[in-house]
Amino acid sequence: MLNSAVSFLVQCDNEMNIIHTFWYEPVYLISPYQKKIQEIFLPEEELRMKEMFTEARNTNKPVSCAGSFKTLIGEEVSLCMMQMEDRMLIHGLRRDIFGSSVEKEELSSIIHRFMGVVRDSYGEINTKDELLIRQAFEEVQKLNNDLLNMKRELLKANAKLNEANEELSSRLVKDALTGLVSRYQYRDEILGMIRKNPEKEGIFAFIDLDDFKSINDTFGHRAGDEFLKAFAGRLALLPFDQLICMRISGDEFGVYLHGYDKVERMHQENLWKAITEIVLAKPILIEQKEFPVSCSVGMSIYGRDTRDIYDLIEYADFAMYEIKKNGKKSYSSFKMDRYKKKKTVIL
Repeated sequence: MLNSAVSFLVQCDNEMNIIHTFWYEPVYLISPYQKKIQEIFLPEEELRMKEMFTEARNTNKPVSCAGSFKTLIGEEVSLCMMQMEDRMLIHGLRRDIFGSSVEKEELSSIIHRFMGVVRDSYGEINTKDELLIRQAFEEVQKLNNDLLNMKRELLKANAKLNEANEELSSRLVKDALTGLVSRYQYRDEILGMIRKNPEKEGIFAFIDLDDFKSINDTFGHRAGDEFLKAFAGRLALLPFDQLICMRISGDEFGVYLHGYDKVERMHQENLWKAITEIVLAKPILIEQKEFPVSCSVGMSIYGRDTRDIYDLIEYADFAMYEIKKNGKKSYSSFKMDRYKKKKTVIL
């Protein structure tokens, strides 16, 4: 298998929601907060992707893109989509792997056959068995490598990937719009802080702006971007020593504080007080117009609620939605019993 190749295989429902990810490479290609397939790509690719998705739904054969789609990480990939009952199987592979027109036809044919095998065996193969699907794809890639004799191209691609990785390691640390820690790097940043004092506890605050959509809808995305940048600048002013501020997605932000012997209620109160006095106290001025600032915050505790970073954020997200439903512009602490009760109702 081409270790340097950007590739993925996902399954979506008819609303383009990602319902199962068989694999994706590199590891930062898809984040936990990207729920729809089009969110992997630049916004300007969305219309063309929806058109391809619709075309694939209306045919019984695999549909490949004539060109390529540019991802958020800067790589261009070619897509193949195929309807499977009420699901859509979507395969992506980095564009420059295809080489000459002859190689492109051969590789496309192999991918189409692979997609066909998965579809025809849909009733027999447990598509949740990632190992089975991955092994099938590795065999296809191996056949393709032998067929196209791509050793020379692979060496060039490896050199290019090493260069790109060096650039990416610095570029992905910061969110391009706000300058905060980006969604691709927040986990490593939090773990790095924890490793310095692993016995200490910490607070993760999941922050969601209240009614931000009205700014974009009424005044446009430019005003919305300026609002987000100003909000992020205020977050960075919070007066705590061991502090990480991050942009999770869109109008969602996160703050992590570490170094408490034991997190008490007053520590969470102090964090909320700092947010209200520094971030929310005054409206944000954009083009001579004042925009009020409001947010809903959920807090979870590292070392008590969980030691898993993804769970920590999910728990804080759950607490945030609880306060969002009960009036907004306040904060809520995560409670495991309410979380388990909610999960039990869903199941």
